[in-house]
Amino acid sequence: MEEKKFNCKMEDVPVITGFALSSMENDKGDFLSYSPVFSDPFMDDARLKQTFCMELVKSKDVVKLQKSITLLLSKKLEELRVSLNPFEGYLKLAGSTLDIQVVDFGLNDLRTAISKGNVEGVISEAQSFVGHLKRNETALQAKGLKPETVTALTALVGEIALLNQQQNDLKNKRSRVASDNIKDFNDLWDILGTILNAGRAMYRGADAVKLKEYTMASLLKRVHTEGGSTPDADVPKTNTQA
Repeated sequence: MEEKKFNCKMEDVPVITGFALSSMENDKGDFLSYSPVFSDPFMDDARLKQTFCMELVKSKDVVKLQKSITLLLSKKLEELRVSLNPFEGYLKLAGSTLDIQVVDFGLNDLRTAISKGNVEGVISEAQSFVGHLKRNETALQAKGLKPETVTALTALVGEIALLNQQQNDLKNKRSRVASDNIKDFNDLWDILGTILNAGRAMYRGADAVKLKEYTMASLLKRVHTEGGSTPDADVPKTNTQA
């Protein structure tokens, strides 16, 4: 796999490039005077690449969805925790009529997994617990446990398992997208570097205001203050740093 050239978040690269391209359009005359490299084909190609990369990965949207699922998972785990209390009562009532001891139903292990936020552990322990309940349904129903209560517990565990799978799928999707598209973002990073290097060459010592628009540290701060994602680091790997 191609090594990543940039040291900020992938989704930041097209945003930063968009800022630089807007500045370059405002200073188009200076750039054309500086070098024929910056004629219209350069600008057009840069815009196409920037738009392509912007559409290629919507990491912030994926993160928002992940957060939403995490919140829903937390609520479902708390719902599961509360729902276990009546079962504990019925297990104690059934006592010696059960085919295993109450402690072996795994309630403590299930509650521990919930407390730790170990969703995979919760699913495994809950499925085992439900299996013990169903195997002892006659003894438990004799003490008042209703079949629909077990059905509701089973459905809740299924919801938790589905949410956990969706969350894992999103994590995998984000990782695959990032891995598959490194080359395109490296290409865009190179374009950005070309613009910033030229901008600094023209405006360093001549125009402090314009120079700031072609300085990576300033652009990274702008991403953050205008609601973009927070950079992983302030110093990129390439020579685009002022």
